Amino acid sequence: MLRNVIATLVLLALNINHATAGEIRVLAAVAVQDPLDRFAQAFTRATGHKVNIGYSLTGPILAEIKADKPVDAIVLPEQGKVALVGLGLLDKPISIAASLAGVGVRAEAPTPDVSTLEAFKAVLRAAPSIAYTDPKSGGAFGQYFARALAEIGMADEVARKAVLVAGSQLIAATVAKGEAAVGITFKSAIVNTAGLKFAGALPRPLEDREPFTAGVLKNAKEPDIARAFVESLTALEAVAVWTELGFVAGPASH
Repeated sequence: MLRNVIATLVLLALNINHATAGEIRVLAAVAVQDPLDRFAQAFTRATGHKVNIGYSLTGPILAEIKADKPVDAIVLPEQGKVALVGLGLLDKPISIAASLAGVGVRAEAPTPDVSTLEAFKAVLRAAPSIAYTDPKSGGAFGQYFARALAEIGMADEVARKAVLVAGSQLIAATVAKGEAAVGITFKSAIVNTAGLKFAGALPRPLEDREPFTAGVLKNAKEPDIARAFVESLTALEAVAVWTELGFVAGPASH
């Protein structure tokens, strides 16, 4: 699969007007770390251009860009894209993939029923500890889930046994290590963490599909390389990688 991705990247690289290898800096949401690490390595092998990716939550990433730190490209959820477009900083952003939010438990634990809102609420009541993104950390999903808990009248009850961390990878790791019984985060983080299983997506009306957008910053130092990397994320051969890692790929993900 990656051989096909590399072949595609070689073709994209032919359009980059650089005599020597360059380097780009990308800021990306923690939730897309698994696929982006693969694509960055493939891109470097195919083109010689290094991709330096910094992973964080949406809030801190936006703060870094607003502070005029050197950034060539981003991969962010909808909230981040909207903010950067509003500031006039993003050049032709494109939809790349989406991740479904859901419930993760340890592989040896009984699989909870989360198929309906009432069943999901019962899981929240029964769980001795629940890990999810701290809404104060700047993560878009953490803020969404905090609002959702308030809407279903469980904010205080869940807060008493919450294990708040910063980002989907840490949520999955917390559950895998037994530090929380249940994790509420993106499917992609759950299915790519050893020792965890995906119990199901959040039920209606809480279901949340987090779309991710990639784009080149208008003040990018290496816009051609950055654009080639962004384009590689939507190549036909890349769709299989997104899908394998628990994402819904392509523009239809939005």
